[in-house]
Amino acid sequence: MLTLIMAVCGEMNFTEWRQGKHHLRKIKKLFRKAQTLKHSAAKDPVKKAERDRLIIAAHQAYIDTAQYYVGRVRQALLNFNSADILVSFHIDQIQEYIVHAERQMDQIRRRVINHETIPHGEKVFSLFEPHTEWISKGKAGVPVELGVKVCIVKDQFQFILHHRVMQNETDDQIAVSIIKEVQQRFPEFRKCSFDKGYHSPSNQKEPAAI
Repeated sequence: MLTLIMAVCGEMNFTEWRQGKHHLRKIKKLFRKAQTLKHSAAKDPVKKAERDRLIIAAHQAYIDTAQYYVGRVRQALLNFNSADILVSFHIDQIQEYIVHAERQMDQIRRRVINHETIPHGEKVFSLFEPHTEWISKGKAGVPVELGVKVCIVKDQFQFILHHRVMQNETDDQIAVSIIKEVQQRFPEFRKCSFDKGYHSPSNQKEPAAI
């Protein structure tokens, strides 16, 4: 958000954000301080309480400062009136990042200060590819990945017959439907096998009736 507001001000010869790099360093410093503080493993309740207080104070300082700059950026946008396509594009991007910033500040406040658990569905794992999902692999060494799952159907010669990009879907939810789609493309398709992740009691019965 700050990087783009500096770029727009530069394009329009505004001097309001000439200290933008200094502002960025200030925010990053507060972020690193909040990030490096760890909860105390000490058994002494006084020490644990003090560390928790420091963690909350660091995060509060971080989001207060971030909120201040979001307000400044909002105010700056009111002064922009440009017919330049690139400037208009950057302004739209800035407004999108403001939404992201306010969501993240809200979640930090709820999680760290109010000790809430953030529902998984509210979390965003990538600002640039918001469809990115948290994928639990359950494998040694790679328990978790970030991305989007893809189901691929191959024949006995390893040629790809069909595929589906799965967004907010699990393997067992698409097992029957993707085989129906394959059969529409290849009527001679008669038999298939799946990894165990595709199994469910209904999936085991339904393909036989296709």
